[in-house]
Amino acid sequence: MSEIRFELYGRLASLADRPSIDLATTFPIRLQDALTELAEQLPQIHDNLERCACAIGDQLVHRDLMIDEQMTIALLPPVAGG
Repeated sequence: MSEIRFELYGRLASLADRPSIDLATTFPIRLQDALTELAEQLPQIHDNLERCACAIGDQLVHRDLMIDEQMTIALLPPVAGG
């Protein structure tokens, strides 16, 4: 098993009470499946995950992305401003 680090921002970090979490998983895994596993570990963020964008580095990525190595994925909740 290896790990994917999820960096949590905004409301996700507040709900999880932490800025990041490491998810132990088996590679390869589709990003959407990793997010499902993450929601099982942190059920308090479940309702907010669907609206989040996912990024690796400075690139937004699709949830169908196959992950085959350890990496860090940022979860970016939608923002509202005025």
